[in-house]
Amino acid sequence: MSQNNASDVEKVTGIVAQVRGDIASGDADEVRHVLAQRLEQAGVALSDDEIDELTRQITTGD
Repeated sequence: MSQNNASDVEKVTGIVAQVRGDIASGDADEVRHVLAQRLEQAGVALSDDEIDELTRQITTGD
């Protein structure tokens, strides 16, 4: 994600906040699925490792 521009970072931050608010108490697979879907809809491409890390942060409250 370091090579993405600021607007992508802002999009990811907003999406993570939305997913955290919507389903943070869900299981990791559900959180990952919703997160990946919303990122795709927003036109933000992240690696599987980056999505996994964001999923971990959402589900653990980091």
